[in-house]
Amino acid sequence: MASCLVFGGTQFVGKAITKRLIREGHEVYVLNRGTIEAPQGSKALIADRNNINELSAVLYNKTFDYVYDISAYTPEQTRNAIQLLKGKTKHFIHISSASVYLATNDYPLDETSKTGINPIWGDYGANKYLCEQELMKEYNQSKFPYTIVRPFYIYGPGNNLDRETYIFKRLLNNSPIIIPGKGENVIQFGHIDDLVETLIRISGNSKSFGQIYNVGDGSSISLEGWVKMCARIIGVKSSIVLVDAKETGYLSRKWFPFRDVSLYGSTEKLLNDFSANQKYSLFEGLKQTFAHLSKEELIDSYTMSNVEKDILERRGYSINVR
Repeated sequence: MASCLVFGGTQFVGKAITKRLIREGHEVYVLNRGTIEAPQGSKALIADRNNINELSAVLYNKTFDYVYDISAYTPEQTRNAIQLLKGKTKHFIHISSASVYLATNDYPLDETSKTGINPIWGDYGANKYLCEQELMKEYNQSKFPYTIVRPFYIYGPGNNLDRETYIFKRLLNNSPIIIPGKGENVIQFGHIDDLVETLIRISGNSKSFGQIYNVGDGSSISLEGWVKMCARIIGVKSSIVLVDAKETGYLSRKWFPFRDVSLYGSTEKLLNDFSANQKYSLFEGLKQTFAHLSKEELIDSYTMSNVEKDILERRGYSINVR
């Protein structure tokens, strides 16, 4: 039995890894501000991780085999975690993001692709990049045993972000789906169960120390192709409206789950180092995700946003939905 610490632990990715560790019989501590109850079977550590004094108090005299940092969104948070856990954990696994990659036309992205502050991802991407820099700096100084994973778009049961559900709702209500540009930008997904399996597989393995791994299903799909795949899974036809985001006057994230940019990469390094084949193809993963959702709730919870209404009405659509 290993002693594990999960920063976060109550939302999508954090909850999934916490539940998996508990099922495997490990001792699991979940550290967060206590606004959401930690999963049953875990031990709650209540602290604001931005406050190093609170963090120090709850971590005092504790050591962990594995630490999973799901909730680091600023370099200060990562710096505090390193300071308090250096010499007290065998392995620190940091969940970063593919948003750390700089804009490029050289796809697929791999772990050697250039990273930095990419304005399209805003503060989120900038801070994820800076968190990584803190870990790399500490590794160079003290060999702090970290691993960085860079997931592409994660989906699946329990997703707290309105992405696949955003499309499912509109398809079930026979509502037009506005897609930015020509719908040709290409993105990559990864199922939550496959991400968790990757985290488990690398835990404690010294081969991963000081390493970075892209995580995704290894495939890619256009924005329009993704919407059509969702429609095929449900068994309905999609009504797609392609629009130039600049002409709408709104950022595409105001009316579509993703930015109007390609983001996909190679997962060969992970496969080569850990034989980490993904269980779910995108089609099978979306099918499994939809099966976990309530069709009635998806239909009833749908509301067309004012931004969508404005864009569609300016294109001659008659809007008669709630």
